[in-house]
Amino acid sequence: MVIRDVCFPSDSRELRRLIHEYADWLGIDLSYQDFEGEMANLEALFSLPSGQYTFAMVGSCVAGGVGFRRIDEHTAEVKRLYVRPDQQGKGIGRSLMENLFLKLKSLGYSRLVLDAVPPTRKAQALYERMGFTEIEPYFHNPVPETKFYAFDLRHQAVDQGA
Repeated sequence: MVIRDVCFPSDSRELRRLIHEYADWLGIDLSYQDFEGEMANLEALFSLPSGQYTFAMVGSCVAGGVGFRRIDEHTAEVKRLYVRPDQQGKGIGRSLMENLFLKLKSLGYSRLVLDAVPPTRKAQALYERMGFTEIEPYFHNPVPETKFYAFDLRHQAVDQGA
């Protein structure tokens, strides 16, 4: 497996495909997040300094990915962590998140936040194993049972074991 940053415009089509696949898998109306606006502005959203998206490649195929968006100079938000079903159970999600931690630290971020809707229970278990803690909502999410998490990049080491 190789983890690499998305390159625009050459990866635009595959990134759109992966994010649409993720949204379809969720089965939730994401209009509260302005999903259509996000899809229309993927290149701007996932280009530094506003954010970035990273693919996990298995051979020449995209197995999954994760992105982040800048909230402020200290805080980034995890966006669209997704591992395709046929690639799950291989540690790809963990590898993507560990890579994201290192990238965000190198960019000077000290805090990472995310929201996790109910279908993402496996990802929530991963976040908790990696040291994320549940926090109060930092924006309005109308999906019942959504959880919000934070990770302090300054004081918490990445748990390599769990």
